Parts: sequence; structure tokens; C-alpha cells
Amino acid sequence: MLELYEPLEQALAALEASSGAAAAHGQLCGMLTASEATERARWIAMVLEDTAPRGDAAKACLELLSQLYDETQQALADPELGWRVLLPGDAEPLAVRSVALGAWSEGYLLGLAVGGLTRETDLPDEAREILRDLAEIAQVESDPEDDEDNEHAYEELVEYVRMGTLLIREHVRGADSARRRPAGHARRPRLH
Repeated sequence: MLELYEPLEQALAALEASSGAAAAHGQLCGMLTASEATERARWIAMVLEDTAPRGDAAKACLELLSQLYDETQQALADPELGWRVLLPGDAEPLAVRSVALGAWSEGYLLGLAVGGLTRETDLPDEAREILRDLAEIAQVESDPEDDEDNEHAYEELVEYVRMGTLLIREHVRGADSARRRPAGHARRPRLH
């Protein structure tokens, strides 16, 4: 699934979509967390909302979005917790990856809302804390230096988002959607 990032990013850019690959994946993950009945067409329509998709570029984008939908739905249900956040590869500058993580987080929160999760949804404090953290991550506008400490902090933050997302899914979807609970989550590191 991670190999879809760059082709999808390019396909969405070709259609002048307002969402990039990370945000689109976040929206999908949020919608699938809030409602297992999330329809592919509804999500794709949301991602391509401000576009007029036509021709080969639109066909290529729709194929990639459909593939991402299928792979994400399957990965989120994986009892081995193998699901990953769709982000740029490690060769990209840390600033680009950090902004993409912020866009993914913002998309995820939007997807939860579109999928029907509300402030009244009964969630434990731990899940609510993760949602607050995701809202903070969504606001990232930093330009961190590409150094070893920031790289490590970014990796920890991505893992926190990944495990936090799985934990929220478990609480929202119930014990049937995940056979075992993630072993907790790390404190959210700060990018310097």
C-alpha cells in the first residue's frame, strides 16, 4: 500500500484535487473507523469534490483510489495490526513528511466526522486524548531540520498516530474489528 503514495499524489495533482494522497487516506481511514459501511463511491466523491475528472488522468486516479480503498479496508481489519499510515517515503525531506502527517491527521478527523463520529460518541479518555493529539498534529506548520533527533521524533510520532488510530478503531468498532488491543501508545514526541 505504501507504494501508492507517489502515484496517487501525482494523480490527484493532475486533477487539481484539493486533497493529497495523505489527506485522502486519512479521510478514508476515519470514515472506515466510524462506519464499516463506508461506500467507496462516497469517499471518492469527497476526495474529488472540487474537480472535474475526465479522460485518462481521471481514469488513472480512480483506479488508484479504488486500489487504496480495497487495500486500506483489508489492512485495517488485519488482526496482526499491519496497517500503515500512507505518507511520503523516507527519501523526502522531513518537512514534506511532517506536513503530510499533519494532512493525514486532519483528513482522519474529517473522515471520522463524515462517518458519523460525534463529540457525544462514547469513547474512553485514552481515545479522546489521541483525538486531541491528532488535532494538534493536523496543525503542523513547522520546518524541522533534517537531523537524527528530529527523524527519530518523526518516526515515533508516525507510530503513535498508527497505534492511536488502531486503538480508536477498536473502541469505535468494538472488539470484533480487532482481535487484540494495541499494547498501548508512546508519548507523543515533539519535532524540534
